[in-house]
Amino acid sequence: MSMHTAPSWPGSSGTGWTGVVLAGGRSSRMGRDKALITIDGRLLLDRALDTLQPHVNDLLVIGDPEKYGHVGPFVMPDDVPGIGPLGGISTALHYALNDRVMVVAVDMPNVNGALIERLKLGFGHEMDAYVPACDGAIEPLVAAYHRRCRPVFEGCIAKGLWKVSDALAKVKATYVQICPGEEDWPADLFKNLNSPSDL
Repeated sequence: MSMHTAPSWPGSSGTGWTGVVLAGGRSSRMGRDKALITIDGRLLLDRALDTLQPHVNDLLVIGDPEKYGHVGPFVMPDDVPGIGPLGGISTALHYALNDRVMVVAVDMPNVNGALIERLKLGFGHEMDAYVPACDGAIEPLVAAYHRRCRPVFEGCIAKGLWKVSDALAKVKATYVQICPGEEDWPADLFKNLNSPSDL
């Protein structure tokens, strides 16, 4: 069992970064819980936390505490279960200790520290969200969000607008061109593990 801790400094609350792993998906195509799949000897959940930990002040997992409690006490269930990633992001913005939140989906094992730092450095004070994109294809499940997004996202959820892209259209979202295979980015940077054939 692995236990993760993230550094926390006096006065950091609100001004630092909370790293969030979205682990609450249904994994229907995979046929088993993606967060608990082992790649190169490590659970996908542990890999995501290990990637985030050096770059944030504290950690948060959005998912089932009974399944993922082995990683630490910072596991929270979705406020509104069963509606997909937007629900997880909204829940993260609810419980994060900091205004700025770095979100990573648990099924994207090739996200690296360089990408996390790129997003942190580019996240301006006036932005609500800072999202990688490649020629118009956005990657909102590895992105930076400000707590200001929460009421807008909750409003979208209440109206049944559950697509993250639709919610992002209602906030001050900035998109940064990051294309796998270019500028030294790994070709599989944004690869999702959705089905057994992806493993």
